[in-house]
Amino acid sequence: MKKVAVFIDVQNIQQIFEKQGAEIRYDRLKEYLIERYRKENAEVIKFSAFIPFKLADENRAKLIDAISLIGYRVLSKQAKDRPDGSIKANMDVEMALEVVSISDFVDEIVMITGDSDFEPLIDFLSRRGKHILLIGPGRGPTAIEIIRASDDFVNLDEIEGVVLI
Repeated sequence: MKKVAVFIDVQNIQQIFEKQGAEIRYDRLKEYLIERYRKENAEVIKFSAFIPFKLADENRAKLIDAISLIGYRVLSKQAKDRPDGSIKANMDVEMALEVVSISDFVDEIVMITGDSDFEPLIDFLSRRGKHILLIGPGRGPTAIEIIRASDDFVNLDEIEGVVLI
C-alpha cells in the first residue's frame, strides 16, 4: 500500500485567505485527502501543520488548538518582531527538515503551500523518486515555480467545502 505524508504551511495559506476574508476548514481538507488516497489504495500516515504564533494572538492560539484536535501534528514557534516593526513568522526550514526526515518512509508527499521557497525541496524529493502533490491557493498566489516542479497541482479553492468566504 502506498504511504503518503501531508505538510501544511499554515502561515502561507492563512495569510492569503485572510486577505480575501476567507476561512480554511482544515478538517474538510483532511477528509478530502483521506478520501482521495483511499480511492487510490493509499494511506495518509502523517498530517503535519507548521504554525508560527505571537504570544498575544488569541486567534492563532485557538487555530493551533483546533488543528491539533482534528488530528494534525502541529509544529509551532513564536514569531519574532523585527526592528522595522515587521514580523518574521515563517517555518520553511522546519517544514523542509520534517519533510526530508520522513521522505524515506513514504511514497508520496503532499505539500500545501504557495511559497516558491519550497522549489529546491520539491526538486530534491523528485530526484529521490518521490511523487509530489502540491495543493495551493489558486494559480496566482501559488508560485508557478513550485507548480512546475511538482508532479500534480490541486487548486485549494476548488476543493469542495475547504475555503469558506
